[in-house]
Amino acid sequence: MNQNKIRRAKNRTAVHLFPAVLFFYAVFLIFPAATSAGDRLASSIPKAAEDFVQITESQTEPDADHPVSVTKKTFSVAGLDRTYRLLLVSDLHIIVPGDPQVDPECADVAGSRLNEMFRTPSGESSFQLWQTLPSQLDGMKADMILFAGDMVDFATKASTDSLRAGFDSLKTPWMYVRGDHDYAAWYSKSYETQKDAIVLQANTAPRKKVMRQRIGKLTIIGWDNNTAQMTKKGLRDLEKYLQEAKDEKSPVLFLCHVPLKGTVTDKLEQESLQKNGRALLWGDSGCYYRPDDTTKQALDLILDAGSPVALEASGHLHFPYSGPLTETSTIITADPAFQNQIDELVLVPGNSQ
Repeated sequence: MNQNKIRRAKNRTAVHLFPAVLFFYAVFLIFPAATSAGDRLASSIPKAAEDFVQITESQTEPDADHPVSVTKKTFSVAGLDRTYRLLLVSDLHIIVPGDPQVDPECADVAGSRLNEMFRTPSGESSFQLWQTLPSQLDGMKADMILFAGDMVDFATKASTDSLRAGFDSLKTPWMYVRGDHDYAAWYSKSYETQKDAIVLQANTAPRKKVMRQRIGKLTIIGWDNNTAQMTKKGLRDLEKYLQEAKDEKSPVLFLCHVPLKGTVTDKLEQESLQKNGRALLWGDSGCYYRPDDTTKQALDLILDAGSPVALEASGHLHFPYSGPLTETSTIITADPAFQNQIDELVLVPGNSQ
């Protein structure tokens, strides 16, 4: 293994140690009712920001009956036929203790990530937490579980096998969109390339750049590995799925690992700059992730005034946030699961005009 790989591995650790201070953002906002496309286009951004109203939030601390901490966030979504409950899980960063595929030259770095970075407040490792978390999630009787990426810290056979075992045990419908760590080969001696990591990840869950599931009136669309640019095939699927949801008057929850830069406020960018040292969002000037032409078209579809997307759910930042994404949609970033925290999203029917 060459020194450049060791250096890159250490740099990755330094980057992820920076956002260690976590806090809960207390005010959550959502636009209560859909308007016509013409009205949306006519609205000014300042007025749209004023129209977002506070929603409820509550937290359940871990105890013997509920070992995981759950933050419940309620959103009003126009067009729903009933209340939907979804669980959002992101950034678990599973590392298997004694993983035989960790390169000996990276053992110290991988060990520090296992023992120092990705531990719950009570001292459990992310690997230990995953042994019981799937059954806890099933016990919450949600409509669906959303896994928003970085479920493993780096891809080895041991880490992806552990992840797959948890997925296979679930009885609740679920969707998994991967992040950069899910496809990473930074510390492995056997799978040292992105291609090898992709082969491993193909065994955890179906791989498709843009995926869709429907639950009743709600449409879930996911963008797999959105630390990479959108593909042309993914763009075609995204356009098709959004148009069908619009035609069916089905509100969309859009799931991806890296948050998108909104059109109403730059508050999330500023918080990411403060906590992460960079604005780790997809967007134009000031954002770490800069779209090519294909990705720009995808972002435009999601952020368009007439888009059926009501809520975007992401992870990646390792701190929770919720606020307006566009004049008609909301963005939420997940609590980090390695801190034994998940989010319960309660989508209640809103008024349509």
